[in-house]
Amino acid sequence: MPRTREPGAFLPTLLLVFSGYLLLALGAVWLSRQPGSIATLWYANAFTVALLWDQPLRRWAPILAVAMLADLLANLAFGDGLALASSFIAPNLLEIILAAALLRVSGAALRMNESPGAFLQFMFFGALLPPLMGASLGASILAWQGLDSFESGWMYWVEGAMLGAVSVLPLAVWMRQHSWWEFIGERRRHELLFYGGLVLLGTPLALLWLPFPFVYLSLPLMIAAVRLTFASTALLVAMTSVSGGLIIALGLLDATTLEKGWRDLLVYLPLLLALLPALLLASAVEQLRKRRRELAASETRFRDAMDHSAIGMALVGLDGRWQRVNHALCDMLGYSEDELTALSFHDLTHPEDLADDLELVREVLAGRRHSYRLEKRYLHKSGREIWGLLAVSLVRDHEGEPMYFISQIEDIDRRKRAEEREAELARRYSVATEASGVGVWEWDLASDRLLWDEGMCRLYGRSLGDDLSFADWRAHLHPDDAERAEREVLAAREGSRRLDIEFRIRRADGGQRVLKGHARLVCDADGTPLRMVGTNWDVSELRQLAERLHDERERLQVTLDAIGDGVITTDLEGRVSFLNPVAVRLSGWQSDEAQGLPIEQVLLLEGEDGRLVPNPVRECLEQGSATSLQGLASLRHPAGGTIALRGQAAPMRSGDGTLLGSVLVLTDVSEARAMQKHLRYAATHDALTGLLNRPAFEDALAESCRDVLQNDGSSVLCFIDLDRFKQVNDSAGHAAGDELLRQLARLMQSQVRAGDQLARLGGDEFALILRSCPLPQAELLAARLIAQIQGVVLEWEGQQFRVGASIGMSCIHGSNAQPAELLKQADTACYRAKHAGRGQFAVEHR
Repeated sequence: MPRTREPGAFLPTLLLVFSGYLLLALGAVWLSRQPGSIATLWYANAFTVALLWDQPLRRWAPILAVAMLADLLANLAFGDGLALASSFIAPNLLEIILAAALLRVSGAALRMNESPGAFLQFMFFGALLPPLMGASLGASILAWQGLDSFESGWMYWVEGAMLGAVSVLPLAVWMRQHSWWEFIGERRRHELLFYGGLVLLGTPLALLWLPFPFVYLSLPLMIAAVRLTFASTALLVAMTSVSGGLIIALGLLDATTLEKGWRDLLVYLPLLLALLPALLLASAVEQLRKRRRELAASETRFRDAMDHSAIGMALVGLDGRWQRVNHALCDMLGYSEDELTALSFHDLTHPEDLADDLELVREVLAGRRHSYRLEKRYLHKSGREIWGLLAVSLVRDHEGEPMYFISQIEDIDRRKRAEEREAELARRYSVATEASGVGVWEWDLASDRLLWDEGMCRLYGRSLGDDLSFADWRAHLHPDDAERAEREVLAAREGSRRLDIEFRIRRADGGQRVLKGHARLVCDADGTPLRMVGTNWDVSELRQLAERLHDERERLQVTLDAIGDGVITTDLEGRVSFLNPVAVRLSGWQSDEAQGLPIEQVLLLEGEDGRLVPNPVRECLEQGSATSLQGLASLRHPAGGTIALRGQAAPMRSGDGTLLGSVLVLTDVSEARAMQKHLRYAATHDALTGLLNRPAFEDALAESCRDVLQNDGSSVLCFIDLDRFKQVNDSAGHAAGDELLRQLARLMQSQVRAGDQLARLGGDEFALILRSCPLPQAELLAARLIAQIQGVVLEWEGQQFRVGASIGMSCIHGSNAQPAELLKQADTACYRAKHAGRGQFAVEHR
């Protein structure tokens, strides 16, 4: 990753520039003075550009001064006169400043290894255009002094400077943006050492002994570009350049096939052509590696999320076949991953549920819905049915064409089975109540005689007509219940309590049953107890049913406590009867506190406008059918703040269809809602100033035009262009310019009315719609804005900056309400204002 360099100590930088430039220039001048030397190798300018381009502008002058001092000293050291030595300063200075400025303004240095196109842009700005300009000036000076012809001097200069820039600039710029440790930590450093040795040894060998030597120079570099990083390739290119350039410059290369003049002029061109392809390939490979890393990271995150999900997940093709499944889905359906991917979801869907599923799939493919949820039955490998909650979404490519489905399948089989069992138990409870026989008995207290009817005899397994006493009844009692049951009967005999008892008995045939007994005491006129009359009925099945219902209720309670949605039940009047823990958290009410309260008091639901919205429970109870929260609703929490919700109310009915109440399921969608708001805001607002961006402003302008046409009103469009803003960017950098734009945006926003529309169209251009505003009032506001903008002073790194503004205005009325034409009019008026002296406004009357 490129890193942002903070300006360090300045003196070491100056010393580095001076010493580096001096050594490189001395080497180049010495080389040019050697017998047989063809042309010099000039690396000094590229070295200085690499150290200069990202320095603050205030440091450029000292850095350039020490570099040119080193240039002067290098030429003087080899006996050149002061006039001749000084003549090289201007073209070198032009070349360095132009290259550094172009790299800084274009940002090409930061993107050079992102793609071949970015690298070519970097080479154009840093290694092609500046040497051409510097060579033109330098060759003109040489020709004027009579030292060489313009054509020869120009060609020597261009080749030497371009070779130096291509060789040094990529590596040096990379080193300015990265740490040495990143370079030392090259993953294939052993290969780097191998290719480095190959370059150092092979370059002289190829140039001195092999035919077509530049083919052999480029081959290891191309292989290294594929195998190594961009930085390593740049290092090898630099090594090849230095090694090969020295051989060529010393005239050791055999180039007899060309005439003497052309051999001298074009001597470095093959070397340049051998080095550039490797750097281009390295940038392409670097871009490919980056994309592969990003793709691999994205695929890894998705694969991990899918593999470790607690619910079943699958990628399903448009033909319905499972393309990829996770372990949870395999465990749920009993198949291995290979077995599942050989099937389609049609094969595993219950035939009765397939039609509904396919209809929803068709709606998603047609674009009528983005996703769907469905409770359906799947066929387990063993043949049994399994209930699953299916959530499906469609993935489309960048052109909107369907690619595949993402399916999430939650195992809800236990819940559905529990619902079925509960319904079955309720049915059995009703049947048991209707079918259970009730026995009636009478106990004569004076004679201790028990009279049982046929139902009582059937319950106890005795014959009808037997003479029975209290002791006979007690003999049927279960030993564990005998003492308690006798005590409660005797207490009821004394009139101290009403008899309501449940007890176990042992029948005459040895069976054991659970009975329920009620009785009342019959007294004479004086209140003396005469007899007790009561009933018994068999509640054995009801007792077992109650125990099973209790177990099921406990499991249901655990389920309600564990799910991520809030669940609230009400009675027929809409009064709360139950809240699960999630509903307690969402509403802020404890379950016992909320019981009996109206649902509207517990859940204060608001719409987007802040007004209360009807609770879906009321509509559900009135219509007897499921209803949902309409639109975007929020829940106002008693402790403060709101929670975005999605909710659905469904009726609760008894086994015979009688409405008992309702159940409301709430889902917290606050995070999704917040993300939608953020995306809508980002799509319509400028990231730097927070104002409307150009597309949003154009929509606002079109709306204003429609409003003017419908209501016969008038508005004013203002086009605001800052004066002298480019000077701020050039002098203090884009960070200062961005800060000034933010300050001016806040200033202008504070001056306009709430209903007006202010936008940043781009760069230093702004636009303003003054709704229902007469032109004289708009002119006053324009004059005030110009004056206030001129009064803003930006303090930046010890400097003060001021800008101005020119404003062009056009009137929006019934005969002039075309957005494109209005923008053109306002732009024309602004142009007039600028050419009239800036710092004023102009009106385009139409």
